[in-house]
Amino acid sequence: MKLRTIAEDKAFKYLVVAGFAAAATNFGLTYFDTGRLDFFGAALQFALVVVIGVALVTYWNYMERRADAE
Repeated sequence: MKLRTIAEDKAFKYLVVAGFAAAATNFGLTYFDTGRLDFFGAALQFALVVVIGVALVTYWNYMERRADAE
């Protein structure tokens, strides 16, 4: 599956937005709690959401193609 197909998927876009919002919220809460900026933690959390999102969208598209073939 091409990366462009995944990036144009509506569900993937929603997952990326939700992941960004969660990472930004966690970044802000960590700053207010400890007074330190945790760029690495926020970037790691966002990257994990993107990786899981790619896997989910790839699986969903595979299952959709499989169902259409039957």
